[in-house]
Amino acid sequence: MLNNLFEEFNLFEETSMRWIVPFLIFAFTTTPLHANELFLQMADRYVETAIKEFVAGLTKNERYPLLRVMTDLRFQIFKSYLNISRRIETQACSRRRNYGANVPPDKSEFCQRYDELVDSAKAGVVDIEAFEKVYFRYEPMLLREIELQQARDAMRRWIKQKVNCLDDKTQCGRDERGIVSRVIQEDRNAIRLYKHILRDLEKKIFPEEANLSFINDSVINSPCTASGQERGVTLNQGMVFVPEGTFIRGSANGREDEKPPHAVVVDAFWIDRCEVNNRQYLRFLAEDPYLRKSTLPRQFHDGDYLQNWEGDLKPPTNRDNYPVVYVSWFAARYYCQSLGKRLPSEAEWERAARAGAITDYSFGNGPEKLEDFGWYNGNSENRLRLVADKRANKFQIFDMHGNVWEWVYDWYGPYPKGRVENPQGPVHGKYRVLRGGSWKSPAEHLRASMRGDDSPINTSPDVGFRCASGVHPNRQ
Repeated sequence: MLNNLFEEFNLFEETSMRWIVPFLIFAFTTTPLHANELFLQMADRYVETAIKEFVAGLTKNERYPLLRVMTDLRFQIFKSYLNISRRIETQACSRRRNYGANVPPDKSEFCQRYDELVDSAKAGVVDIEAFEKVYFRYEPMLLREIELQQARDAMRRWIKQKVNCLDDKTQCGRDERGIVSRVIQEDRNAIRLYKHILRDLEKKIFPEEANLSFINDSVINSPCTASGQERGVTLNQGMVFVPEGTFIRGSANGREDEKPPHAVVVDAFWIDRCEVNNRQYLRFLAEDPYLRKSTLPRQFHDGDYLQNWEGDLKPPTNRDNYPVVYVSWFAARYYCQSLGKRLPSEAEWERAARAGAITDYSFGNGPEKLEDFGWYNGNSENRLRLVADKRANKFQIFDMHGNVWEWVYDWYGPYPKGRVENPQGPVHGKYRVLRGGSWKSPAEHLRASMRGDDSPINTSPDVGFRCASGVHPNRQ
């Protein structure tokens, strides 16, 4: 029969796979950046299924859920790469690898491919740095599955037993003492890393237990959370109602991408009165681990996501009521949709920014009054500022001019000619639209018709967002 893959690695027995969460993800997905990535590429096809089955095993109180899952996962990888249908087909290669046995000539090329796959995985199994990087690549998937299958309590029990084993070998189950010796080899750095990951995982699946000293939002954020009527505008939980209307989008005197000015009809919608701030974002992350700094999948940001945060639940000190920045378009969209909202369309954003005006700014054509309505490079002292610290426009919306650029839904592209209704932008594109200018921008970039654009994965110290709500056709 096929010898165990990890026995070939001379690391640990098949039964060892039941004792530590990271090995589920790491052992079948990891290869250091400098090593052959073959095994990672193969395993990546199956890791989602493996994680789902592992969590399902936990919820059923299986004794060895990882053993079953890893056995199946290993065979799926062999099956796909080596085009086999039975485990016994690799037996000759295994014997050659372990005992130096000869293989038939017609098996030589097959066994060479077998060795490539095994060597690719072996290269990364004992590399702690590679392990840590790859684990965090797949941890979001694990967290989401734990939530979907309501397996938090089962995972907590499992984690505690594994941490106890790492702390004291007498607390280990059958075979686990040997695993600790063979795999970790009394390496204190490895023990410290595994314990940190396990304890951090527990915190992430029980975020409500985190010691968060929340500030009273009614004190620091009252303009942004108000409901009722104010100066003829309807407010509801910090959102402003913008009635259906027609306005002229774009500018004949602006940049080329603002032309031609054209009539746009927009249905009624709601939009956040203020830009989303750090405190609001923190409250969301405390309940949903997916968007945290360490867990948002790398394909959805540029590597600098929440760069100014000290940790998953640690926004910049004394910056609770500042706009959240270093957020990608993907993160902004996920946040809004999870709250039952969405990103505003570009047309909605400009209608809200103009607040009924046909001038360059909501208050007139010139920037003379800009000091009263927005933060830009002429008054910000080159730094981000509090939300709602300037005057609101006539729709009672704050910071539509400056402070941070804001993500909107649309792909960036040329404007249509003629009158349009509820435009959603191009169907496809490379960049998403940004609006409003920022604390770093010159006054002319804060005009209501000014357009910016960036890759949806990019993050910046002067880019944030606000949400909208309302039903629109063809909105995904």
